[in-house]
Amino acid sequence: MEVIKSQSFKDMKIGPLIIALGTFDGIHLGHQKVIKLAEKISKEENIPSAVYTFFPHPLKVIKPAIAPDYLLSESQKIELISKLGIDYYLQQEFTSAFSQLDYRRFVEEYLIKGLQVKHIVVGEDFKLGSRGMGSIEKLRELAREFKFSITGIKNVEEHGNRVSSTLIRKLISLGKVKKVPEYLGRYYRLKGQVIHGFSRGKKIVGYPTANLKTAVNYVLPPRGVYACYVYYRAEKYKGIVNFGVNPTFSNDRYSIEVHIYNFNKNIYGEDLCIELVDFIRGEMTFASIKELSAQIKEDILYTARLLC
Repeated sequence: MEVIKSQSFKDMKIGPLIIALGTFDGIHLGHQKVIKLAEKISKEENIPSAVYTFFPHPLKVIKPAIAPDYLLSESQKIELISKLGIDYYLQQEFTSAFSQLDYRRFVEEYLIKGLQVKHIVVGEDFKLGSRGMGSIEKLRELAREFKFSITGIKNVEEHGNRVSSTLIRKLISLGKVKKVPEYLGRYYRLKGQVIHGFSRGKKIVGYPTANLKTAVNYVLPPRGVYACYVYYRAEKYKGIVNFGVNPTFSNDRYSIEVHIYNFNKNIYGEDLCIELVDFIRGEMTFASIKELSAQIKEDILYTARLLC
């Protein structure tokens, strides 16, 4: 998959294309359905496929006070889309100026004249252009005028719930990470770099931990302990992760600390990914280091049995 990032795709001449158009901020089951259909039509028509998406999230520019935290970093988004068989990843830099662009001008100048788009696939509730005026009904009118095709995908439902990034964020924020794969199609994954912490894990408690500085401001679960899988240099390990402030040590600095099972390497400065599998317990204050150490041992034994 070729990755192209630009402020103005009206100057690109890489078409004709079949495109999946959207923010795709989670690459959840609904997003995957839109992207897979574009790839299917691409093969049938023998025309290259593309995902046309936006970064940062439009609300970060339009209404930053209510903009959601991320479900994916930029690199994670590209990696996931590349696995869906798409030919081009087109990332539009979403700026204040771009947010004012009329939907008709965007379609005519960017998609038709710039990219020679022949077919667009979107979710049925997708909105485009300044003030979200470009509904799918408006896009269908333009499709007739500019001679391209458009397909609107109905919202995907699981267990009676509409699959959406909003729902997934809510589940994570409530600590219901076990339910997330039902809508996301995979475990929720955070990526980051291992940084120096207080070095209490091994020296004081007896269980070494890696402190993670996340790649973006991810949606985070409530404070507490979670079972997780850890990926280091493409190798998968069992692990346990704590989100919180370690109140036993009267600490007020929030941290993400990961204990990796059967692992003894110096990985400061390196990248890790963690997949949240299940909630184990909430954040607790212990009367002594001995009590804390005993609880961590119990957490580790329980999580080792939980993870396959």
